[in-house]
Amino acid sequence: MTSADLLQQFRQAFADVNLSPEEARQLRSNLASFGKSGGSVETLRHQLFALAHERFNTFKDKAVLEWLEEASALLPNGTVSHQESNSTAVPMAYSSQVYFSPGLACVEAIQRFVQEARHTLDICVFTVADDRLTDALLAAHHRGVRLRLLTDNDKVQDRGSDVQQLHAAGIPTRTDRTEYHMHHKFALADGRAVLTGSYNWTRSAAAHNHENLLITQEPAIVGQYLQEFNRLWEEMTVFGAPQKP
Repeated sequence: MTSADLLQQFRQAFADVNLSPEEARQLRSNLASFGKSGGSVETLRHQLFALAHERFNTFKDKAVLEWLEEASALLPNGTVSHQESNSTAVPMAYSSQVYFSPGLACVEAIQRFVQEARHTLDICVFTVADDRLTDALLAAHHRGVRLRLLTDNDKVQDRGSDVQQLHAAGIPTRTDRTEYHMHHKFALADGRAVLTGSYNWTRSAAAHNHENLLITQEPAIVGQYLQEFNRLWEEMTVFGAPQKP
C-alpha cells in the first residue's frame, strides 16, 4: 500500500462526500499497514489538506483549512482505533529514516525535508556552507514558509559560509556570542518532524565525511528539540546587532 494508493482512496471518498463504515474500516487497516512499513503519515496528512484546498477556493475556506491543519498538529497521536471484529487498538507508527555520508543521501534528505515544510522551518546548525541546501532554504522562504536560523558566530565569517546571504534575504538569524561553539545540527519542520545527527551542512560533509542523519516524527522527541530551539532562540543574539559591552 503506497501513499498514492491511500490518497486515491481518500480522493474517492471525498468525491462521494461520504465515508461509509466499510470504507473507514479499510482505510484504518491500510493506514496502519502504511505506517508500520515506514510510510510518512505526516506527508499523507499534508496531501489530504492539499486535496481539500483544491475543493474549497474562497479566502475564508482556505483560512479555516489552514487553521485546522495547524490545530490538528497539536493533537496527540497515540493510537489509531482499529475497529476490526476484535476492536483492538493499533499503535500509530511514526515515520523515521536514517542516512549516511559520504554520498548524496544526506544532502538529498535535507532538501526533501525543507521542500516538504509548509508553515515553519527552525534551523539550528553549526554552519550553512552548501549552496544546494542554501537554495532549498531560500526557496522555502520565498514560498512563504517562516524560517528561523540559529548558527555559530565564529563560522559566519568562514569562506563559503552562506549565513550572511540567508540573513540578507530576510530570514531571521541569531548566533551565540561566546568563545565556544553553537555546535548543534538539527532542524524542525512545522513542529512535527525533526532532522538531526552529526551531519554538517557543508559540501565536504557530503563529499568526504563519514556522517549520519536521522529524521523522525516521534512527538516526544520532536517536542524536546522544539523546546530547546525556542530556549536558544531567546538566549542568543540577533545577527548583526551590536554586541553588548
